[in-house]
Amino acid sequence: MDQEFDKKLRQTYLEQLKQKNKTHLSYGTSGFRERAEILPFIAYRLGIHLGQKSKLTPGKVHGIVITASHNPIYDNGFKLVPIFGGMVSRDEEILLENLMQQENINFQYDQNGVVYIGRDTRPSSVELLENVIKGIQQTGAQIKDFGLTTTPQLYFEVWSKNSDSISYVDYICEKYRKLVQNPIQGQLILDCAEGVTGVTIPQFIERLKDIINIKTINDGKEPQMLNDQCGSEHVQKNKQLPKEFQLYPKTRYASVDGDGDRLIYYQYKDNKIHLIEGDRIAILFAEFIKERIPHIEIGIIQTAYANGSSTKYITEVIGAKARFEPTGVKYLHKAAHEFDIGLYFEANGHGSILYKNHVIEELKQKGDDLMINFLKLSNPAVGDSIANILLIEYILSTKNLTIDDWLNKYQDYETISTKIYCSNKNIIKTNYEETEVVEPIQLSQQISEVVSRYPSYRVCVRPSGTEDLVRVHAEGPQLNVVQQLNEEILKILNSYLA
Repeated sequence: MDQEFDKKLRQTYLEQLKQKNKTHLSYGTSGFRERAEILPFIAYRLGIHLGQKSKLTPGKVHGIVITASHNPIYDNGFKLVPIFGGMVSRDEEILLENLMQQENINFQYDQNGVVYIGRDTRPSSVELLENVIKGIQQTGAQIKDFGLTTTPQLYFEVWSKNSDSISYVDYICEKYRKLVQNPIQGQLILDCAEGVTGVTIPQFIERLKDIINIKTINDGKEPQMLNDQCGSEHVQKNKQLPKEFQLYPKTRYASVDGDGDRLIYYQYKDNKIHLIEGDRIAILFAEFIKERIPHIEIGIIQTAYANGSSTKYITEVIGAKARFEPTGVKYLHKAAHEFDIGLYFEANGHGSILYKNHVIEELKQKGDDLMINFLKLSNPAVGDSIANILLIEYILSTKNLTIDDWLNKYQDYETISTKIYCSNKNIIKTNYEETEVVEPIQLSQQISEVVSRYPSYRVCVRPSGTEDLVRVHAEGPQLNVVQQLNEEILKILNSYLA
């Protein structure tokens, strides 16, 4: 190990943490994530960790994506990719956090193990990539650098290699051609957030151009504008149209985030933006599956951000099970595996369809190739905006559904989502489902007292797992009342977090 290099990086890292009044970084809901200048040491140590870990699973590859997803361009981060997708275990998270606090680490050098690497379009990703590679090289493990890739693509490539499958683009295009019998009607204009999806999706557009019409905006020509006035986070949280938006007839609109795992559809009508968030995507998928396989057990995993109207529709109209888990794909992905067919979608549009092997075997016995191809088109490793776009476009075309039809399935409650930036977010503790604040007790009591005065309304308060802020989500039948509730809660929180 290059002790001097590690020592120098660590010293700079500790000094930067001290300036931010921090002693360490936590592995949050989506990995390590911070201002990019703080991360070179983390990158190097993660490379060593992955190189060592890959030796423990002969014949299997591990992966890492350098990205901060929907965060501003000055942030960056790392998502570690387990051999069969999903997220790393809590035990490994603790191990990684401890690894970053150790002064010295020991490991063995040998030329076994393989690590796949991908990165997004952030300028800082290049330097961080170099440090990850240096760390892996210290262990002797082999490296395959995929360059600019979406997070779902790198996840799929790891899963694919470990499952003896084919490459990402080939796999999805092959399955889609088997699924689509007639060309998709109309066109989709996709806002790529000036991120890496703009690099990846042209391959799909070219290879599938005879059956689906996709045009892109904010496709990376202005990389310095990553997630700035564009992308799914901007559209969903700010309820604003992305830059470069133009209204055309018979056209659908969608936005992805900076690393291509989140997806939001929307419509601009009557001078207002109408959002189609993760809840509605899950419902569209679940209804289609239920019609084709009515006897199967379907579970839809939601978070506290799920619109209450969607939960009611899932249980009362579709007849599926709705289950709440904490925010973060690491919780949702795991819970979805417990059902014959499990769908998990956060409100931000990050989600996928998972299924058990016996479901495919039953479909093979019935000769239902359509549903086999439909289910297999979903990314088994992680939420994938490109795969989900193709599935959505297929269902809308096959069922002859318009965006209005989709929106009119049920009426969303009015919602307001706000952020409070702070350095002490972790003083707030919630229950497991993140639907209630439990600590500080006085804060919990004050919030409960306010909400009790608003029957049929609710509020969700939780510290972000990826940023130094607290998220507040208020919901109810009337917007003016939701605004009033939200203002009361913000006033209370500001007194605690000042």
